[in-house]
Order: sequence, then structure tokens, then C-alpha cells
Amino acid sequence: VQCGMCHDACPTHMHAPQYIRAIWEGKMEEAVRWIYRTNPFAHVCGRVCTHRCEDACSIGHRGEPIAIRWLKRYAMDAVPHERVKQIALADKVDTPTGKRIAVIGAGPAGLTAAYDLAMQGHAVTVFEAQPQPGGMTRYGIPEYRLPYDRLDRDIDVIRSAGVDIRCNVRIGRDVELDRLRAEHDAVLLALGLQQGRQTRIPNSENDKVFRSVDLLARITAGEPFELPRCAVVIGGGNVAMDVARSLARMQKQQYGRVDVVVTALEDEQHFLADAAEIKEAIDEGIVIHDRCGPQGCEIDADGKLVGLKTWKVLSIFDESLRFSPRYDEADETIFACDTVVEAIGQSADTSLLGEALTEALAWERGRLKVDADGRTSEPWLWSAGDCVRGPDVVHAVADGHRVAASIHAVLTGTERTT
Repeated sequence: VQCGMCHDACPTHMHAPQYIRAIWEGKMEEAVRWIYRTNPFAHVCGRVCTHRCEDACSIGHRGEPIAIRWLKRYAMDAVPHERVKQIALADKVDTPTGKRIAVIGAGPAGLTAAYDLAMQGHAVTVFEAQPQPGGMTRYGIPEYRLPYDRLDRDIDVIRSAGVDIRCNVRIGRDVELDRLRAEHDAVLLALGLQQGRQTRIPNSENDKVFRSVDLLARITAGEPFELPRCAVVIGGGNVAMDVARSLARMQKQQYGRVDVVVTALEDEQHFLADAAEIKEAIDEGIVIHDRCGPQGCEIDADGKLVGLKTWKVLSIFDESLRFSPRYDEADETIFACDTVVEAIGQSADTSLLGEALTEALAWERGRLKVDADGRTSEPWLWSAGDCVRGPDVVHAVADGHRVAASIHAVLTGTERTT
């Protein structure tokens, strides 16, 4: 454990060897102290982190790696919440700096940056369009994987540091971005990928074709919808498994059976989802078909969705490794269903920026271009998280630390000059 390979592999460079040793010695509060030095989303990452540390674990080369993610969860659950707050806030600066920072988006990146900046004495206000903070960790991850009371504990620590979180505030509608710029010394844009990408296959505009993020948000919010009796999910990533398992559990409760199929372009050995997620999906009665390319939704004479047509995938990328699937048209399958869910990726809604700022900013492949410290081409605006790096909680936390350090350096005049 003391080799430190887990520390080097973690995007936040968590002190895993130290907190594992503290757990081994029975010193849970010491473990929490080490955890909070690099990760204010400790309960969240103790459950849904992509655990790069375990992939790098030297012990894993001889067998099973140390369960570093679960040990983090174990330590956090072992210490009373009020004591966790005392430990986490022990090093907070008492003297305010007089600087004000606005953060747009209350996901892991935005709240991590807000926590760091508040701990350094800055006044931080976070603006969140959704009714509750948490971003895509709340509205994109099912509660069976991430109990929201544990997410709330992480957020409570951040609030206790002095971070002002204002929910149900949409920038561009309730508050203008120009006003935030005028009233704050720095602005951080930390948007999640809340828009689902579409396949745009024939008949996918049918009202029984859903985007995964929309459906997961409705499930989280407890909004009623007609539960499908048979559903097909397009996609092979963790989000596809999340929505498939959520529907399967609801079907089991309401109908007493499961009828959910997952189809993906990749062969099963190359699915983007975690192996554990795939295994658990199968255990719950979900049927997975690999190498299936969606070609169109089948609609009957009354306009009702009755199936999804797929062709067998021969290859996904061309010789230049560009996305260019090839299919065997003779190998066709029609999956009967009354609902199709597209889980093929997400994008951020950047419309709040407005036309003028969108034109002024630098972009790279549809994402905001930032430097190594998270600064955009506009000196007053930083950006971090999913809208810059893609969806991954622990990378979002690392991004939050990075931009907070940059903002603090600029506002205090300690910015690097070389």
C-alpha cells in the first residue's frame, strides 16, 4: 500500500496510503482528516468513483487490488457527521479576504472549487438551476447507487464552510451573466452534461423515445411517467446501465417482472460501463446485446412505437480511428418494445453564455477551451468539470481544486508569472 501508485493514479492525488493505514490502525477520524485534504465529495466518491487507484494498485498485479473506494466509504460512514464537519473545517481561514466569487453549477466541480475558496476566506455564491444541489451526481446517478442522504452530507460540509448555494436560479433567466461579472471578482462556469445526445435515427422523434438523462432526472425528482412494459436502451456505458437498472427495478415493483434490453455498438468486452455494473444488470434480469447498431424505431399504423431495428456492427472506427460504424445489413434484428431510451452521451447547455460571449470565447470540439488552470480566453471567467473534461466525478473534483487554486492566486496576487 505504501508504494503510492494509488496516489499517483488518482486525479485528485488522494492520500490513500495514509487513510488506509489510519483505518488499519483503527483511527477513523485520522482517516477522515487525510481524505478531506483532497476530496470534499468523500461520501460520493466512496460509492461511485471510477477508482483509478484500484486499477493502479500494485497488489492488484498479484491478485485482487485493495478495495480503496470501499475503504473510503467505510471511514466516512464510521465517523459521526458533526465530527466530520469539525475535522473538515479545522483549517478554515478566519479572516475574510473581501473577494467575491460566483460559481455557476452546484455539481462536484463547482462545489469543490467553492469549498476550497471559502476555506481560504473568500465569499462564494453558487447558483444552481435545479431545485437541489449536487448536479449530475443527484440528477444523473440513481439513488440505489448513490444514496442522496450521503450526497447531502457532503454538501452540508461545503455549506458549513460558508458557501452560499442558491437553487432554482437559472443564469440568463433569473440573473444575467453580466450582473454576476459586475458584482464578483471572478466567475466559474461548472456546468454538468445535462442534455442527452440523440441518435437521430428514423422515427426517433416519437414521444416514447427518451434521452437517458431526462428520464433519470424524472426518476430522481419523483415525477410521474408511464412506466414501459418493455424497453430498449441504446448504449453501453454506465449511464445506459443506470437507466436500464432503474427501469428494471421499477418494473419488478409494478409489474412483477423485468423486460429491459440493452443494445450497444461495442462487443461486450469493450463496453464503456464498469464490469460490475454489467454483471449486476444481468443479475437483475436485463438482457444485453452487443454489436447492435440502431437503424430506426418501428412505428405501427397508429403511430405507436413497437420496436427498435438494429444491424450487426462490423466495425466502429475507420482506418484513421474516426467514428464511422460499418454494418451488416443482412443481419437485422427488431427488438419489440414500447419505449426506447437513448444513452449515447451527453452535452452541456451553454446557451446561458449568450451570443456575444459565445463568439468571444475559444472553443475546442464543442467544448470550452481552457488553459491548464481552467481559465478561458476571457480573464474573468474560469470553467471546470463535465463541460470541460467529460463526465467523471473524481475528475470533476480534481478540476474544482485546480480552478480554485488559480482563482485564489489571481485574486491574491500570487499568480505564477512563468
